Amino acid sequence: MAAPDAPAHTGPRPFSALGEDGRNEYWAALALRHCPGIGPRSRARLLQMFGSAYAAVRAVEDWPRAGLNKRQAGEFARGTWRKEARREWDAARALDALILLWPDAAFPRLLRELPDGPALLYLSGDAGLLRAPAIAVVGSRRAGDHALGVAAHMARRLSACGITVISGMAQGIDSVAHAAALNGVGRSIGVLGTGIDRVYPRSGHELFRRMAREGLLISEFAPGTAPLAGNFPIRNRIISGLALGVVVVEAASRSGSLITARMALEQNREVFAVPGPAMDEQCAGCQELVRQGARPVFTVEDILRDMADILRPFSISEASLPPDVSDEAPVPATPPTPPPLPDTARAAAESLTAAGPKERLLGHLRGKGAVHIDTLAQELGLPVAELSALLVGLEILGAVQRLPGARYEAVS
Repeated sequence: MAAPDAPAHTGPRPFSALGEDGRNEYWAALALRHCPGIGPRSRARLLQMFGSAYAAVRAVEDWPRAGLNKRQAGEFARGTWRKEARREWDAARALDALILLWPDAAFPRLLRELPDGPALLYLSGDAGLLRAPAIAVVGSRRAGDHALGVAAHMARRLSACGITVISGMAQGIDSVAHAAALNGVGRSIGVLGTGIDRVYPRSGHELFRRMAREGLLISEFAPGTAPLAGNFPIRNRIISGLALGVVVVEAASRSGSLITARMALEQNREVFAVPGPAMDEQCAGCQELVRQGARPVFTVEDILRDMADILRPFSISEASLPPDVSDEAPVPATPPTPPPLPDTARAAAESLTAAGPKERLLGHLRGKGAVHIDTLAQELGLPVAELSALLVGLEILGAVQRLPGARYEAVS
């Protein structure tokens, strides 16, 4: 709830239309952002306790109630933050940037709940998309053609049923997900690691303009901020924070997408991974996510079924998904015989399938039919991460098959 002396407005306003109360709140937010010793978590505690940045800076003596110490309060009182705050103020004024403040009614509830959420956002585009249910689609900047096709397919299908697709505007998976989602009713939100007025990468100039015109771009960084390496992990918490779930498509073992996935888990969001081919280094990160408990998915239907309870309040379900004519292909009368599994792939799959748990799992599935992975974990007494790795290995070997809704059955 906003403080009485910082009344909430319904949505974002350009700098020139902030008014006195808006300018007070904006300046207070900049003060907290640029004050040495006050990090994102301390700032978020102040906002959550006092209801606005303006109320917080007027009650410095009460900061210990929010877990801050005398040193932090003393640093704020010294005003060492003023130079950087003024620089950002002037940049926003020169751009007449569209600003969404923490007390504003349109500020996303999911970001308010984060332990390190931002105090303000700069926007360009349709702010109404912040009210829509959203799922993030992220992955490698150097993805192969197959992975790019998977990301585009998933983004297009999610958008087709009214889900907004969030990503980070990077090359590769991010860019194709944004472009595909813009063609659907859900459209797309791009979270920048730069100022709202900086196009990065340079090759994404056309996508940047299209997102501002048909979707939404957001940034917590000051206008003019360059693409510094340290900004991108910071912006990742907003990608996952705005989303109900995160889908990772092709990520290597040290991919930045894994940072987003880890933040999503910390934020109690659903995490999905497209496992990809065995022994493919570009997919090692996704395979590791599955071992750690992320849900392996192959279709949008899998995601919609797994998130049915979360999406129900938005009247979105598998039934909301229209036919995707562009992806339809004739079904052959006789399914083709799959090629033999390479020895290296077979060895990798067998390394995931210990003999004891494997036989017990297969016997269980043969006796019960299709079973959801969570139910399997309970009935077999196995950790979900261990069970997920076992199921992936057995699926590669052709011993089990995954059904919609994260259910598995033995292949006779």
